[in-house]
Parts: sequence; structure tokens; C-alpha cells
Amino acid sequence: MIIKDQVINKAGIPLLKRLMHVTSTAQKLTASNISNVSVPGYKCQSLNFKEEMQAALKKKRLDLAVTHDRHMPPLGRPKGIKVISSAEGDNSSGVNSVDIDKEMAALAENQIIYSYGSKMLMRKFAGLKKVIRGKQ
Repeated sequence: MIIKDQVINKAGIPLLKRLMHVTSTAQKLTASNISNVSVPGYKCQSLNFKEEMQAALKKKRLDLAVTHDRHMPPLGRPKGIKVISSAEGDNSSGVNSVDIDKEMAALAENQIIYSYGSKMLMRKFAGLKKVIRGKQ
């Protein structure tokens, strides 16, 4: 527990883990939107990246009762990612609410964020590896 609290959590690994999870989900949603661009009536799906990452910054605890003084306090679990379905009508194509130009831009932006997150996570673990091995 001390290693998790003092090393892993303070190194920012949980936040980067959440970043990877959110960007992975965004990538899947965008790919789904692109693959359904010509399906009549399909509603575009997305997520609010900023909102999801702000939720990760807020450490919420579950409201559980500790019934014995030797019980450990409950740990909060990260919430699932909220998927938003577009309420808008048809776009200019007249088929559904997917705008292929917006989806391709979102795909590129998300790939950049995912790449950044994976590199930062790799650097965090490389630093921890050096510390464990006693190298500076």
C-alpha cells in the first residue's frame, strides 16, 4: 500500500492510465462513426475529453461504512466513460449525423494525445525502473 500511495500515485501513473483509457475509447467511437458514415439514421457518438479527464483528477471516495476500527477505508474506483450520442439531425450528406471531416480531424487529434500519453507513461515506468535498479 505504501508503494502504491507514495510511488505510483505520486508519479502520476493513474492519471496517465485514465488518459490512455479515455483516448482508446475515443478512438473506438470515432472509428465506429467513420465506419457507419453511410448508414441511414446512425447517430454520431463521442465523449467529452475535458470532462472525463477532470473527473479523473477529482478523487472521490465511495460512501461506505467502516464497521470495525481495523477495517481499511474504502477505495474509490474510476467511473466508466460517458458516451454521448449526437442529438443533431442529418448533416449535409442527408444520411445521418456523422460529419466525416470532423471525424477525421478528431481521429488525428486523438492519435496525438494517445501518443503523448503512451510516451509519458513509458518515461514514468523507465524512471521507476532506474530507481529500483539504483541508477540515476
